[in-house]
Amino acid sequence: MTTLINMKIYLNIMKKNILIEFGLNEKEATIYLELLKEKSCTASKLAKLTNIYRTTAYLELDNLIRKGLVSYVIKDSKRYYQPADPEKFIEILDSKKSKIETILPILKGLHKSSEPFKFEIFEGKEGLKTFNQDNIRALLEGNEILSFGVTGKSFQVLIYEFPRYITKFKDIFKSKKNKIRQIANFDAKKYLTEQSKYIQIKYMDKKYFSSMATVIYDNKVAFQSINDNEIYVVVIADENLYNTYKNHFEFMWDHID
Repeated sequence: MTTLINMKIYLNIMKKNILIEFGLNEKEATIYLELLKEKSCTASKLAKLTNIYRTTAYLELDNLIRKGLVSYVIKDSKRYYQPADPEKFIEILDSKKSKIETILPILKGLHKSSEPFKFEIFEGKEGLKTFNQDNIRALLEGNEILSFGVTGKSFQVLIYEFPRYITKFKDIFKSKKNKIRQIANFDAKKYLTEQSKYIQIKYMDKKYFSSMATVIYDNKVAFQSINDNEIYVVVIADENLYNTYKNHFEFMWDHID
């Protein structure tokens, strides 16, 4: 019984966190999830069910209405709020994507005209996703992606994103399998089962455990650190450093069975 209760709490937290990542604030996410359960509800009842002050509940409901995620009907001089179909989230994402695509050529032009940084730091989960996108760009341009000290932690952090990420770029990974090589910690094997179908992986002996991954690509060397909630990737663009680390990688690759 305790296990079932804990699982229910975990799933509720997970759902709320995903909605927050989408762009809702914590109270908006709480109210929307409660409305899904209630189907139709007054603001006063919602305030009691969610332990949110009634005046705050009204404000958050107005925000959700503006976002198209909640509507209402009036019965007996009272407003009864109801949630939009969850498919609305996909519609919002598609709309945002279309808007960005209209200005993407302009943004790309501005990006190309800017002087690239020698050093870059990506922080947090979103920074890690941006770094992965840079890897894909480099791969599409014909570059190798070489990594050693792979911990598998990035797959834990991006547990919801990676299945879609792999599905989306599966054909690229398959066609460029000879371009992607990893030397991973022995303990990382449990996280890399799916990835091993599309990339070449060798595992280090347990005694050579690494807590930080190093990625070598596109005349860059990146140091990726993931510890609890602290996530950062430091990327250095330097051809000499790239060649040095690539040689180190090739030496290790040749000496691991």
